[in-house]
Amino acid sequence: MKKDKLSIVIPAKNEEKRIARTLSLYGSYFDARKDQLDTEIIVVVNNSTDRTGSIVDEYAGKYPFIRKIETYYAAGKGGSVSLGFKEADGDYIGFVDADGAIPASELYKLYEFLDETPWLDGVTGVREKSSMKMSLKRRIISRFFNTHVRFLFKIPYTDTQCGAKIFKKAAAKSIAKKLSNTGWAFDVNLLLVAKYLNFRIMEFPVEWSEKEGSKFSMGEAFVQVPLELYSLKLLEISHTLNTAISGFLNKEPVSGIGTVSVEKGARNILIFSWRDIKNPEMGGSEVYVHEVAKRLAKNHNVTLFTSQSGNLSPQDEIDGVRIIRRGNFVTVYFWAFLHYILYLENETDFIIDVENGIPFFTTLYSKKPKLMILHHVHKNQWFKQFNPVIAIVGYIIESFIMPISYRKVPVVTVSPSSLQELKKIGFNDKRTYIAYNSIPPRIGTKFNESETPLMVYVGRVKAYKRLDIAINSLPYLIKQFSKVRMVIAGTGDDVDRLKLLAKKLKVEKYVEFLGFISEKKKWEILDKGWVFVMPSMKEGWGITIVEAAACGTPSVGFNVAGVRDSIKNGTTGLLSEDEQDFREKVQILIDNPKLREAMKQNSVKWAKMFSWETTARTFETIIDLYSGNKGLLSDKTYPWDLDLRTETLTSLASIK
Repeated sequence: MKKDKLSIVIPAKNEEKRIARTLSLYGSYFDARKDQLDTEIIVVVNNSTDRTGSIVDEYAGKYPFIRKIETYYAAGKGGSVSLGFKEADGDYIGFVDADGAIPASELYKLYEFLDETPWLDGVTGVREKSSMKMSLKRRIISRFFNTHVRFLFKIPYTDTQCGAKIFKKAAAKSIAKKLSNTGWAFDVNLLLVAKYLNFRIMEFPVEWSEKEGSKFSMGEAFVQVPLELYSLKLLEISHTLNTAISGFLNKEPVSGIGTVSVEKGARNILIFSWRDIKNPEMGGSEVYVHEVAKRLAKNHNVTLFTSQSGNLSPQDEIDGVRIIRRGNFVTVYFWAFLHYILYLENETDFIIDVENGIPFFTTLYSKKPKLMILHHVHKNQWFKQFNPVIAIVGYIIESFIMPISYRKVPVVTVSPSSLQELKKIGFNDKRTYIAYNSIPPRIGTKFNESETPLMVYVGRVKAYKRLDIAINSLPYLIKQFSKVRMVIAGTGDDVDRLKLLAKKLKVEKYVEFLGFISEKKKWEILDKGWVFVMPSMKEGWGITIVEAAACGTPSVGFNVAGVRDSIKNGTTGLLSEDEQDFREKVQILIDNPKLREAMKQNSVKWAKMFSWETTARTFETIIDLYSGNKGLLSDKTYPWDLDLRTETLTSLASIK
């Protein structure tokens, strides 16, 4: 007879002081019952800065049914539970708090009650007051919260906040997709959604004991929670009105809060970008935009508005994407505004605003739904690349004005490091998505590794790339390896300075500057390289690092934003902390063929995890999500949902 499976989700953020005890007790309890019940315990570690994740790993080693889901996002308790529910595969799915206030035996009682009551869809714990000891602070907060819940919502539960609830699989999956609140009021949101989906939920008494270490403050209790509850009440009112109006008109109720969501289908998508793929100065950002745009063009009408460089025509079409070019790299922002107002506004359904230092500020002249692509926050790069006046203006716009102007706009970035930077300047986790770079298909045949040590770099040659660090390492490396060479392929305004530096160091015969090269030549260089060097001070992601990985060439870079995300340190390459460490890491890879071969194999596996199709699907999801209105019962997709489903994060453990 097939055993039932129970999935238990435990949300955990900075719980290193409490999670070990909880996992120990729950692990031993359900391990002793493995003959009667299959169990999985999913600990969702969200945005933790302590050892919570490591502790979960330790207990996962002891109890195979414990597994960890880790996200860089501050998903909140509700977001973590929802994420766990979506990933769980049990016949019954529930959650408990990380503090272990409710013993495993009590949760098992909830499961038994639900299993023995076929007509129920879920069961929620209710703490027995006769045996419950609660601190004065918690008692005040609890009474305040319950008073608001009883006043605002007609739901038949006396203890909505009890941290133990179990649902049958169908109910759990349906509810998890529709949670609007991911914070402290998510329990109420969960029960409210269950009510309107006609799920039958009952309360069942459980023993509970208060544990030290609660992160719930009085300020949150008396300010944030009421705001969350009133916001939830507005959604309920809108849903009720929508249902009533639809009933009066004898129509099917629309999803959301009373306005019809745009159906999935062909849309007119307008992309504003500084450069396009044919621009001589194009780089990784332009490749990213083009790869996404041409895939969107398979289902939508896509127009790219960009600057006009050199002899490029004002009108073009590339891979199904209509191209409009006006102005130079400065005036393109004015031309974008003018052309939109005069010609493009009426034919546009959705806008993608690409930020390259500064965005197009479409928020100021268009009310169309939109998203912004931002590869990374430039910060000090402004002062490395531009004169002081431009640098100060750019820094202020990007750090202060842009976050205010785009505070309600979804943002797509390309790495966990960039996500953290965006959070620091004020962007919200709930609207900041990660959609990783991938690589184009290779052109030409595969080449063998060079017979002699070869350091390679492919990309834009800019001051912030700090290729002078790689050149400065050559005198040291030449003493160790007399036949070492370096190839720099790409164009940019730092080429002349680097050539002078090579001449000054008397290593010019060891460095070859190739300038702009073909795709076929790029793959040949990456194939032949012993090590790909990336001494950049910051990257959005480091697409050329992944291209090198696809060729089996490990990289050496600095432990900085973007680079640390695209190099898996010790596995696909090495990260350095300073210039001396950089040249020593390059020496290690050149001098150790066994290590280089191991990294070669891992690098190829790593590169295969990234797909432009996955990235384009993320954009499709965001466009669908923000083209309509979100209501109480509409499906919700949060950034952590999409990030988790990328092969990049779910498969990392397979690379050793």
